[in-house]
Amino acid sequence: MTLQELMDMLENRRIGLAYEIWKISSLCHSPFVKNFPATPKEACKELYPEDQGIPMPDYLKDKAIKRGVL
Repeated sequence: MTLQELMDMLENRRIGLAYEIWKISSLCHSPFVKNFPATPKEACKELYPEDQGIPMPDYLKDKAIKRGVL
């Protein structure tokens, strides 16, 4: 990793953290929020990639296709 890449990564993290703090504070002061998110990940879904999970093995896919689930 070059020094420029490291600086870009740190800057993007700082910007993301600032956005996350702003978003959570705006939710705290909003009178329309009835269910406050429990985690920052729930509050700022656009900053976190979705969890991919574990891929299904081929033999289980075949069984699911035969049963008509997939």
